[in-house]
Amino acid sequence: MKNTCLLLMLIVWSMACSKLSNLEDWEVSNYQPEIAFPLVNSSTTLQEILESVEDLSDIVVDPDGRIRFRYIGDILTRTSDDIFGTLSSALPPLIPVSSKKMPLPFNLPNGVKIDRVDLKKGDFVYYIENPNLEAIKVQVTFPQMLKAGQPYTFSVDIPAYSGSGARPSASNQLTPASIAGYSLIPKNDTVYIEYNAVTPSGASVNAGLFLVRITDLQFSYAEGFFGSLLYEGGRDTIGIDFFQNYIKGNIYFADPRVSFFLENSFGIPSRSIVRDFKVFTVDNRALNVESVFLRNGIDFPYPTINEVGQVKRDTFTFNSTNSNLDVVFGSGPIAVAYDVDAFTNPFGDTGLKGFITDKSFYRVQVQVELPLYGRVSNFLAEDVYDVDFSQYKNVKQLEFKVVADNELPLDIAIQGYFLSGSGQVLDSLLKPVEQIIPGAQTNAQGISTTPSSKTTLAGFDEIRFARIRTAKQLRLQASISTENSNPGKSVRVLAQQKVNIKVGAKVIIQ
Repeated sequence: MKNTCLLLMLIVWSMACSKLSNLEDWEVSNYQPEIAFPLVNSSTTLQEILESVEDLSDIVVDPDGRIRFRYIGDILTRTSDDIFGTLSSALPPLIPVSSKKMPLPFNLPNGVKIDRVDLKKGDFVYYIENPNLEAIKVQVTFPQMLKAGQPYTFSVDIPAYSGSGARPSASNQLTPASIAGYSLIPKNDTVYIEYNAVTPSGASVNAGLFLVRITDLQFSYAEGFFGSLLYEGGRDTIGIDFFQNYIKGNIYFADPRVSFFLENSFGIPSRSIVRDFKVFTVDNRALNVESVFLRNGIDFPYPTINEVGQVKRDTFTFNSTNSNLDVVFGSGPIAVAYDVDAFTNPFGDTGLKGFITDKSFYRVQVQVELPLYGRVSNFLAEDVYDVDFSQYKNVKQLEFKVVADNELPLDIAIQGYFLSGSGQVLDSLLKPVEQIIPGAQTNAQGISTTPSSKTTLAGFDEIRFARIRTAKQLRLQASISTENSNPGKSVRVLAQQKVNIKVGAKVIIQ
């Protein structure tokens, strides 16, 4: 949506151009040589104009009438899979058991210490050979893998070895054992596997080749210290169409805002790290947003160990007091790009226990707001509209009369160019460009107090009207400024401010 022209062109167009369709009323049967009649007699506010527009997704009107352009980025989300995926791959695919009590070789990221992990899925497969000349009963136990307080354990009988050929073995490879519902509760950060092989005579012996595979691990809950680790969040770009019809000029937003909406259900202290935060401008520049909060990061809200399942929310807003937003957004922004990562346990406090569940997530969404409060100088925008004068063959002379009463603190000058079907300029609407609507005077808060008034005449003699009779389009330009009526002052454009327009026409018919 062309929001710049939405607020500006609707006013100007209602004055002079959109009512050109009323020329149909000029075809009078008695061909009076001179006719004067009104075309427009209207009083409107920006609120009424906005209510007539179908798509207002980028415009917000506050209860006090303040108008904001709002642009919202995509939601950047990271889930527990990013961390549980790390835990799931912590074990090698095949584990040789080399002693009767051996720690499982978990390979966790540096600094991660797990106090408890609840398993919602997982398969355990074993293969055990017997090198002994007697049969053995092998009992395998995981003392730190518990369900209802009892460790995971099983036993298997393996026949005696004959002394030659393949050794007898036992395996559950075809029917893996499920370890879902068990909890891993490490001892001194370690989970052990233990076995005991006993002969019928009661002698304790060693098993032969003993292999273990734990696969398809999925966790429902984990608790502990999850390290100070960086997790990539994602990059997004927000397009800003305020300058879509921009040609030239300067605009200063007195109170631009970029808000980061944070949601987090990870029970882990985390800090968002904004890796990249740039504003791209109409003149192909990329300007860095600068702030101490970008250098230091923004802390996520997070639930404590006693708030499992809760989602914490917070909002952090960059503005002109804590960043250089007023500078970079005064340069004709067309897009904002940012890259946000997350850094866990930024303070490195290993005594602070956290948690994650299989439903944990964090989300970041960015919103750009440009309130219509600031200063403008020679801000020129344009749009193109279809026209058709070909049926008016008896017009000798035409004159528009525009009377404008304005509560907006904006000086508006317009110029239009009538174009042929090939885009050639046939003539201009005004000679020269003229300030149709002077801006209203404002108080110290930038709110208009004294409406302005102006009467403007735009005439077309027979030669000029003949020149534009074949026009197919009107390229309308609106130049907006605050420097004539409110020099050096930031002004507010409010929804309830009125513009009263009266447009009359006088036509001489051959």
